[in-house]
Amino acid sequence: MRRLRLCLALLFCFLAASAVKADTVNFTVTINRQEALHTVPVGTVYTGFLHYEGSIDPNFTGYPPIPTSYGFNYPSAPASLADFKWAFLQRHYIGGPLFAGLMYTNYAYPGASFDMIGDLFEIILPNYEEPNAVGYTVGETGTVAYTYTSDPAPAVPEPFSFMLVGTGLVGAWNLRRFHRA
Repeated sequence: MRRLRLCLALLFCFLAASAVKADTVNFTVTINRQEALHTVPVGTVYTGFLHYEGSIDPNFTGYPPIPTSYGFNYPSAPASLADFKWAFLQRHYIGGPLFAGLMYTNYAYPGASFDMIGDLFEIILPNYEEPNAVGYTVGETGTVAYTYTSDPAPAVPEPFSFMLVGTGLVGAWNLRRFHRA
């Protein structure tokens, strides 16, 4: 009986591990207005993504997911989510589409800092910082457009493969036990 429970526990672990899903919010930034810096030409396009665990149903009524990884080809974008002042996914209303919130501050290099909230991207010149806020002057601004990518389903229906192997193991164990008697 102990081995049967062990086999069932292992089967459950395999099924739970194979059911993990992740999706991605892709974004495209287009610079459309110069303010103070005049270092990034109007029309310049940058792209990025925020990857998160789980998937979001349009009728989802809980909290938005937490980003687990990201990429952004803006020249001064940091290498890690940990380097941002804040990085999150949010929505305007329950069931609404997700949008990104990213803020990076670098006082040493003008034009390195940026702020992206929803559909607005700003290259900023920070002048002071508090725990949850940054004071800044706007350099250039741009608009942000989003697309959503659902990770593809595995080519092999893994949960069913594990279940098939598990039931075969349980059946073989029971058959062995039956022949011993």
